[in-house]
Amino acid sequence: MSFITNEYEFFIQRLLPQFITATLCGLIIGYGREKRHKPAGIRTLILICVGCTLYSSLGFYLAEKNVNIDPTRIIGQIATGIGFLGAGAIVKSDKKVTGVTTAAFIWAVSGISILIGSNMYIIPIVLTILLVIVTWLFEFIEKKVHSDHIETE
Repeated sequence: MSFITNEYEFFIQRLLPQFITATLCGLIIGYGREKRHKPAGIRTLILICVGCTLYSSLGFYLAEKNVNIDPTRIIGQIATGIGFLGAGAIVKSDKKVTGVTTAAFIWAVSGISILIGSNMYIIPIVLTILLVIVTWLFEFIEKKVHSDHIETE
């Protein structure tokens, strides 16, 4: 019976705050992408963020319970899986390559969620805000550069 209590406490004390934080971070980053009609929007980034948080949190939890478990192996597998997912977002057609930014967002969100699963909260929230600001800023700069380039031709 105590295992159920531990499981319940693990969910309420650790997973629930992590899932809420992961959902909010995925939502904030995904909203910006969704608003610009980009792939990997709100739902995708929330699912990635919550999923990576779950796996990394479980790895750290199991390591606390058993000394022979290495949570970095789980994180390494997350990185491998996310790399595969991100690579699938990159498409080359004719002379144009698309999806690199989408792959980078998937990669960045997985890193943020691993931090959340490591029981960190401030750093992932700050990174989420910075990611949104930097993305918005550079999109503005790119549009300015491209419009200047078109005007000079």
